[in-house]
Amino acid sequence: MPITVLFLLCVALLITGCAGTPPARSGDSTDTVLTAPLDQVKIALVSVLSTDGYPVRTGSDDHRIVMTGYRRESEGWWDWLLKSRFGVERSKVEATVSPESQDTTRLRISVIYEAKDHLWSAWRETTPPPHRGAALQLRSVKKALGLLSVISPDGLRFRIARLLD
Repeated sequence: MPITVLFLLCVALLITGCAGTPPARSGDSTDTVLTAPLDQVKIALVSVLSTDGYPVRTGSDDHRIVMTGYRRESEGWWDWLLKSRFGVERSKVEATVSPESQDTTRLRISVIYEAKDHLWSAWRETTPPPHRGAALQLRSVKKALGLLSVISPDGLRFRIARLLD
């Protein structure tokens, strides 16, 4: 009799625990239109994400979607320990690339950042720090495409001197 009650209690807890809806993703995201063809934007995006340590894979059904696994924090066999249990932060990126016109492309980048307080706590989604955010990823893609204007320190001094004269 006590085994039956214990079994029914376990089944009831299992059913109520699985009945909820999964939490909505609250990652950091940005959406913009770039003045570059779709192929160039996708190549730049994959290059930037790979350089930043993300294992990149494209969507199997939709070629417009670029997803990554969790960012590699170190080079070595223990990296999986950092991403699974011993680390305190991890992030991954999901991006959608779609053509607006022949020469412009819409790019939407979402960064899912998870952190935890200590070794035995659960991972929770939170706002990424600026060095992991979607805005930085977008800036890096723009730089790779040559769409970002960079002023050298000498050029900035020259502009300030002209303004003061």
